Amino acid sequence: MSQPVLTLNQLNRLIKDTINSSFADTVYFVAEINAISVNRTGHCYIDLIEKSDDGDNIIAQLRATIWAGTFRMIKPYFESVTGEPLRAGIKIMACGQVTFHEVYGMSVNITGITPEYTLGEMALQRKATIDKLSSDGVIDMNKDLALPLLVKNIAVISSSQAAGYGDFVNQLNNNPRGYKFFTYLFEASMQGTEAENSIIHQLERISRHANKFDCIALIRGGGSKADLSCFDKYLLCLHLCQIPLPVITGIGHERDESVADIVANTALKTPTAVAQFIIDRAEQCERMVDDQVSRIKNALHNYILRKQTLLDRIEHNIVANMRLCIQRNRNRLNTTVRSIGMKMHSKVNERQIQVESLNAQIELNNPTNILRKGYSYTMHNGKPVMNASMLSKGDTITTVFFNGAAESTVTNTDNH
Repeated sequence: MSQPVLTLNQLNRLIKDTINSSFADTVYFVAEINAISVNRTGHCYIDLIEKSDDGDNIIAQLRATIWAGTFRMIKPYFESVTGEPLRAGIKIMACGQVTFHEVYGMSVNITGITPEYTLGEMALQRKATIDKLSSDGVIDMNKDLALPLLVKNIAVISSSQAAGYGDFVNQLNNNPRGYKFFTYLFEASMQGTEAENSIIHQLERISRHANKFDCIALIRGGGSKADLSCFDKYLLCLHLCQIPLPVITGIGHERDESVADIVANTALKTPTAVAQFIIDRAEQCERMVDDQVSRIKNALHNYILRKQTLLDRIEHNIVANMRLCIQRNRNRLNTTVRSIGMKMHSKVNERQIQVESLNAQIELNNPTNILRKGYSYTMHNGKPVMNASMLSKGDTITTVFFNGAAESTVTNTDNH
């Protein structure tokens, strides 16, 4: 062969010389941290990657080192500006020296990181999530769900060890009004690389039992922006949009607003605020019930008064009508009595006249009066003599006059 054959060491030295001469100056680059670790001496080792536009494939990878002295300056500055530590999953803009070592291969020795780029990149990712949810037409789906005024059964997504969860439960259970609430914890990791998938898993579990709950409380206490970054992830927020229960968020401190807060039915700042919100709604519901009961009582009272007034009017009318009827009947009775009395008086008078007429006739036919006129009557054996055939010759008869009587003997009778 005319071409010289190099040993591996010679080849690596040649590569080293070429790289060192080509990258003599500091280079600036953008990459995503895939993994990061700090050893006991304080040196920081980073695995840098670049992903394809769709985010599914790694198209470039490089090792980087931040020596301990430099890392002690870079770390606090980066955290003070961004509010989060250097961690896997964030993009950085860094500068440093490209180096090649015969044994350890190529790497970059980072001498500086621009935290403002990371802040901008996080904001861009957040905006991209919001824009995609909007273009998908789902960003307001959870907000459009009706949150019951009285929330009794609550599916809670949190970590059982989180102080925020304890604050939420204590606030809810020790409310001064003594309201009773049912909470069921769907425990999830609330920070780190596994948080998004952990929360999504619990959302899917809740969806299968949605009819048992009034709402979902997604809560965790405060933390760095890195701790809360999972709540800006598209897939998690997509699940929050589409779940069939209203979601109430209590994530982070007062200054924080995540995409999860934006898409949730109701966004509050802390777990305690979520608990108080639920208690306040229960109190509002109680007031509404009390007001409704009061309105019903007043309506019933007014109804009874109206009916009582109507009954009094009816009673008055009945009494008045009865009195009028009684008076009319009394008048009719009096008229009838007077009519009967007049008729009876007339009849009595008529009968009296008849009696007087009869008395007059009787008086006229009285034998005494007849005798007074010169008539007499004959008695034989105490019986009046009606005709001559009743007598025989020799009978003694008595002739009665108006004044006195005379006896005589029959000497002859004429019976024709």
